[in-house]
Amino acid sequence: MENRNETLALVREWLLRRNLGEAIMAMENFMTAYPQQLNEDKLASVNDDFKLMTDYWRRGFKDAKMADLYDNLLRRMYQLYGDTAVGYDVGHSTYLTSLRQQALSTARDWSAQHIREMLEDFVSELTVLTLEPPHVALPKKQTLYKAHHQMMKTLFGYIVTSGMWSDGFAEAMEEILLLPTADSIDQQLLVTGVMLGTIACFDMAKFRMLINVYRKAADEAVRQRALVGWVFALDDELGRRLFPEQIRLVQELLDDEQCRMELVALQKQIIYCINAEKDHAIIDQEIMPDLMKQQGFRITRNGIEEQEEDPMRDILHPEESEQDVERLEASFQKMIDMQKQGSDIYFGGFSKMKGFPFFQELTNWFVPFYADHPEVGTAAAALDNSRFLQKMMKSGPFCNSDKYSFLFAFSQVMARIPQSMRELLDNGSGIDDVMYSIDPTEKNNAVYMRRTYLQDLYRFFKIFPRRKEFRNIFDDERKDYLFLAKKVFSKTQIEPYFNEVTAFLVKKGRLRDAERMLQNYGENRMDYQFYMLAGHLGRKGFRLPEVAGKQLDVRTCYEQALRLQPDSERALVGYARALFADGCYQQAIDTYEKLLELQPEKKNYVLNKAVCLTKLSQSAAARQLLYRLNYEDSDDENVKRVLAWTLTCDGKYEQAEKLYGELLSVEDVVADDLLNNGYCLWFNGAVDAAIDCFHRYLAITEQEAEFIIDNEKELILSKGITEAEMQLMVSVL
Repeated sequence: MENRNETLALVREWLLRRNLGEAIMAMENFMTAYPQQLNEDKLASVNDDFKLMTDYWRRGFKDAKMADLYDNLLRRMYQLYGDTAVGYDVGHSTYLTSLRQQALSTARDWSAQHIREMLEDFVSELTVLTLEPPHVALPKKQTLYKAHHQMMKTLFGYIVTSGMWSDGFAEAMEEILLLPTADSIDQQLLVTGVMLGTIACFDMAKFRMLINVYRKAADEAVRQRALVGWVFALDDELGRRLFPEQIRLVQELLDDEQCRMELVALQKQIIYCINAEKDHAIIDQEIMPDLMKQQGFRITRNGIEEQEEDPMRDILHPEESEQDVERLEASFQKMIDMQKQGSDIYFGGFSKMKGFPFFQELTNWFVPFYADHPEVGTAAAALDNSRFLQKMMKSGPFCNSDKYSFLFAFSQVMARIPQSMRELLDNGSGIDDVMYSIDPTEKNNAVYMRRTYLQDLYRFFKIFPRRKEFRNIFDDERKDYLFLAKKVFSKTQIEPYFNEVTAFLVKKGRLRDAERMLQNYGENRMDYQFYMLAGHLGRKGFRLPEVAGKQLDVRTCYEQALRLQPDSERALVGYARALFADGCYQQAIDTYEKLLELQPEKKNYVLNKAVCLTKLSQSAAARQLLYRLNYEDSDDENVKRVLAWTLTCDGKYEQAEKLYGELLSVEDVVADDLLNNGYCLWFNGAVDAAIDCFHRYLAITEQEAEFIIDNEKELILSKGITEAEMQLMVSVL
């Protein structure tokens, strides 16, 4: 649910600029195109008060409260904008309109008091049914659940499509979400509805309510949903311009160490969700084939089939059985370790199991799993007959929507499962051997609850057929998911955790996200680890933040890191590389000599020093180092590689070509070896052979032909090759 009207977007932009007059005029233009009597009356009221303030000011009167009055008018105008924007978005979406119409067509009273009564009455009626005989209570219970589920679906749609809330209604809803006499499942579902509405169009009253529920809820599942809710609803730009209360509420939360730790953990868990498809590729390509092989099954077009055992295998190769077990255990352990670390390892499989009619309904993506769900139907009967399924639902490490998927799928595929596996499932034995179970302590902690809820949300925004009607919190362009990069968290008590989060992003390959995190550091938090992270990202071409009004560069990052930790080997390595990249070869040599004092046997430092010497045309000194290394380890390809290039630069082409011949004799050649061999051949007059090497290099790297010249133009010129010859080389490539 997003603003797609340019005029409404202009209203918001003027409000962010705190220009009330222009915002009013933009809204008047919108109302001309889309008349709305109620909102027109509200606009007229704001406009009248604004004109009165302007007239009062023009007469020269001074009012100490004028700034507060102007802020209040801006917020009133935002309330009008919010109601109008939500109304426009709902009206221009057939799906959202249907949700709204379903809520209004029931003729229910959606006041907070009536909502409270409905939720409490449901719990009371369930309690009464426990006193009746099972055969009498069961049909009544089913009818009660069905009616209540229908009411919750309608209420959820009403909340998702509602406009701006009054403070009074938000406070009453807060009380409902904290009630000990309401069902936790209902409360969790309502929190999600509030979040979806608030991320579509920020509402200060809803945001405040989510914050308060997070602070006060005794039910951990409700509390964690509220945490995720206010984090994704956060709009710190509006907070800075119109709603300072938003900033204040967040900063008050950051005084609490537990909150800070939960926010850091939440940020990491979100990244694990976003990496779900990458993790699935690892499982699909590296783990599952080996698991199926070792289990004695194969995947065919007709499903999973058992493979016949070879009776001679145990006689001829008895050691293979033990090795198979070890490989099987290693594959299982790798997948379990990924799960424990936070990876969403089941997304790939369960994402293909969301085609059941159950998942056409919006609320079913967010409702906690319960066997009495009215839309589960006959599939629930399988629970009574399968210990395996009971344990999967109770202790399986799955999010709620995956549990529903598994339940539906299980009831359909039983006939196609191999007989031996079916017997295993029927008696419930051996389950622990094939499934990582969650113990009750882990299942009831905040980390697990938050992780499975995020996985439910991720599946919804990835798979739900009408997902584009909602603002995607995992969208890679908006990057709402990287909430710690928002300014509201900069220069606060959570900043000491920024290094941990940024390093985690780098480890997970989220370098663009790490770049954004670096931009959010306050200068007082720029410590050794910050400069090391910045240097690493800078070397890869990412934009570095400014310090004291000047943008950092890679070399400065490592200089600052060494200022803070002068003997850091990692910082010295980074500094030497930065010096080399800047063409400061003598300083790079000096730095590598310091590194060799720390690690005299480190071969890479000697190699890099030799490259620097070659760049300074000190080939004799470079060769002396390289010959020694080559003597000590004649099979080291890196030594051969650097020595060959040094010999090339020194004009000793025959010796260099011999080394390149060895390097290029392998099946998987290194592209740079082709390039450098091409230069060697060219310099030695073997033009056709050089062209062949260059062709192979360009085919592998997909570089442009001009790269061959630009990469080493100074060296090429020094070898007496003319501009015309260079152009001829480019033309034939």
